[in-house]
Amino acid sequence: MKKEQTAMNLEDLLSFSHFQKHCKNASDYGYGGTIQDMRKKEFSRIGDLTYLDHIGTTLFPESLLQSFMTDLYQNVYGNPHSNNLSSRLTHDTIEHVRYRILQHFNTSSEDYTVIFTSGCTAALKLVADNFPWTPSSSSQEGSHFAYLTDNHTSVVGIRGLMKRFNVSSSPVTPEELLQSEGRTYQFQNGLTFHLFCYPALSNHSGKKYPLSWIKKIKTGKMLPIRTRGNWCVLLDAASFVSTSPLDLTQYQPDFVTVSFYKIFGFPTGLGALIVSNRIANRLRKSYFGGGTAAAYLAKEDFYAPKDSISDRFEDGTVSFLDIIALKHGFDTLQKLTGGMANIKNHTHTLASYTYSVLSALHYANGIPVIRFYTDTEVRTFDTQGPVINFNVQDENGGIIGYTEVEKLASLYNIHFRTGCFCNAGSCQKLIELTSADVKSNLEAGHICGDDMDVIDGRPTGSVRISFGFMSTFDDAKSFLNFIVDTFMKRSAQGTPQMLDYEKFSNTSVSQLESNKEESINGNRNITSNTMDTQSKIFSNLSTVEHPCMCKGRETMTRYNKPITLSHIYLYPIKSCAGFQVAQWSVAEQGLLFDRNWMIVNENGVCLSQKQESRLCLIHPSIDMNKNIMTVQAKGMYPIEIPLNDESKLRAQICQNKVCGDRVHTYDCGDEIAKWLSSFLARKCRLIRQSSSFHRYAGAKRRGPVDASSPSLSLVNEAQYLLVNAASVSHLSQKIALREDADHADEIQEHQMTQRFRANLVIDSNIPFQEEEWNEVFISSLHFKVSGKCTRCQIICIDQTTGEKKKEVFQTLSSSREGKATFGMYLLNASCSSFPSLLTVGSEVFFTLKDPTEDLTNQ
Repeated sequence: MKKEQTAMNLEDLLSFSHFQKHCKNASDYGYGGTIQDMRKKEFSRIGDLTYLDHIGTTLFPESLLQSFMTDLYQNVYGNPHSNNLSSRLTHDTIEHVRYRILQHFNTSSEDYTVIFTSGCTAALKLVADNFPWTPSSSSQEGSHFAYLTDNHTSVVGIRGLMKRFNVSSSPVTPEELLQSEGRTYQFQNGLTFHLFCYPALSNHSGKKYPLSWIKKIKTGKMLPIRTRGNWCVLLDAASFVSTSPLDLTQYQPDFVTVSFYKIFGFPTGLGALIVSNRIANRLRKSYFGGGTAAAYLAKEDFYAPKDSISDRFEDGTVSFLDIIALKHGFDTLQKLTGGMANIKNHTHTLASYTYSVLSALHYANGIPVIRFYTDTEVRTFDTQGPVINFNVQDENGGIIGYTEVEKLASLYNIHFRTGCFCNAGSCQKLIELTSADVKSNLEAGHICGDDMDVIDGRPTGSVRISFGFMSTFDDAKSFLNFIVDTFMKRSAQGTPQMLDYEKFSNTSVSQLESNKEESINGNRNITSNTMDTQSKIFSNLSTVEHPCMCKGRETMTRYNKPITLSHIYLYPIKSCAGFQVAQWSVAEQGLLFDRNWMIVNENGVCLSQKQESRLCLIHPSIDMNKNIMTVQAKGMYPIEIPLNDESKLRAQICQNKVCGDRVHTYDCGDEIAKWLSSFLARKCRLIRQSSSFHRYAGAKRRGPVDASSPSLSLVNEAQYLLVNAASVSHLSQKIALREDADHADEIQEHQMTQRFRANLVIDSNIPFQEEEWNEVFISSLHFKVSGKCTRCQIICIDQTTGEKKKEVFQTLSSSREGKATFGMYLLNASCSSFPSLLTVGSEVFFTLKDPTEDLTNQ
């Protein structure tokens, strides 16, 4: 009854009628009932995607591009530095856009000047480079640069320039700034200028900082640092102005920085510094570029700047077509929404509703599903933007890593941002990381942007969702349904351990005997299945000598019931179908011709099944006798590609990236490109790794490596991927036991095996024993285990049909501690000789890893 009541409560919380009750006014959401029509007409390309990263960038409406392109078709825009008619048209249009920007922020050219930059970061650096700093010396204190700790990296980075200018930098916490307000200061408007920078809205937590601080700081009623001089305020408004109006008549900072793609979605790479005319003429500019000089001499140190502030600081030709696009951005946004006040109401309502529902979600034991990162639970227009920062907790209160949450969200086609969002100060404060923690995490290998989301049980970052002007109730509901379905329902069904063997996956053979004794003596934490499995391992372990053993190696281990190599697969074209063989040659890079080719889009970016699931329907096969690779697909004629086409080697070598590594490749020609483009219904080409280029394992993690390191083809991490058929069977059983499992569409084990795209499949009767191995020996080959394979949503794709079944990744994720890993990476050991042969049916031997070794985060 309680479970049914909970389901009813959730259904009510996620209903549109409940959302309407949450709205304070009917007009707060949907722009007078036009939002659905807007989504249909302006954002049809989104389809069933739920996009929740609007603080990162909002999405442009189609009519913006249409009106912009019509403008370009109908007019000729020349370089604005020329004086011909087309150039004058450009110049005048740019000036009109400047006025439009100032109008948008409720000010005029009498008070402010718009200087176009490449983005907010460039605008911030422009201030830092040209501010009237006074260097400190023995006779004077000099200028100070102070910044709120809750600032974007681009602000904190200004302190690097301050070292060059001999100016001191000081971080200031919000609490320290507020404490300064109650004190009495003698305000002195002196000749020494200081600069304080803070964000109107935190890009990390979405907190809105009071714009009233601007006047208080400038008048000395609130001081970042107690020092004499003239304090100027630099307001980072990039995140704030994406969904809120900014009135520069009411609030008058000295500098405002913005990025326009955050407001309109297009154009990108264009921002502005909006500078107060009161301070503009005090800026000190050293460098001068094209268009900034009234006159200068090449042979003499003589330069006279132009009178116009914008002309003086816009070095070279501005991005004039992008600037012209802004006019269409303002027009389109006004037409669709009625203005920024409506956008503020719309996005705030969505975020407030979503926050309230997330706050209500608890597991059966009372543990909250969501751990929020915010300074306040009060979410008013003035205190909070349309941003929610959080991590998901399990039913024990532990953090589920943000990378895992992001992968699970991708199964629902939901996009958001994860990490620290280029705001280390707020991240460190809200997640409660000490400076020592941050440094320790770096030593452990964690850097910004990687997938090391939990270290020693503590998060390194979080999840951020943010709403934009085109977000809808359906977006909020889709996200909330994802949280409920993926985490709450999983908990309600129970989350049994993925495998019995995992109970002792970090246990050495010598420890198994004592564990076995504990189990016999009644340890309730170990199931009877675990006891049986432990007994099986303990009784069946034996040691053998093998001719492949390298000198000095300890005796390796085997089971009395032999483990055998049951399948061999190679994947000639990366992310396409596998080619099964009974025997195959092994070379220095792994299986011969494994992942030697890959398909790239028209921009040269590698395509994978994450973007194009139909890649699995492309079947390459290798004929060594004919020296060709044949590529086939249903409805397409077979096409042959020579394995050693010397003419292609003379083609221009191009550079591409695979998992962040630079690789040299060459194009395989127009015929196969047309074939692939026809089948995939998108422009793409086939490229092959150059035989003269060497990519080494571990270079991305460890830095430079020597030529003795294992060489890689176009694989992601290692030369081979090994999976255990018993582990596959175990996972298949777990999927079948799910309450939401479609038993009419159960996945066959051979199909499940194909989803993991392994090179080597072993036949063993104990699930996940491979995770204990340190080295593997098959025939004359010796492999080093390099770590566990962290899985992504590709395992949800049926490799025979291209259809997706999200339960596969969900089950794996819910059943594993930490990351969703499955299968082990192998590398050729240094003592192996090539070429060699691998044959199906060969016996598999191994050595156990050191029990203190942790491969989980590799």
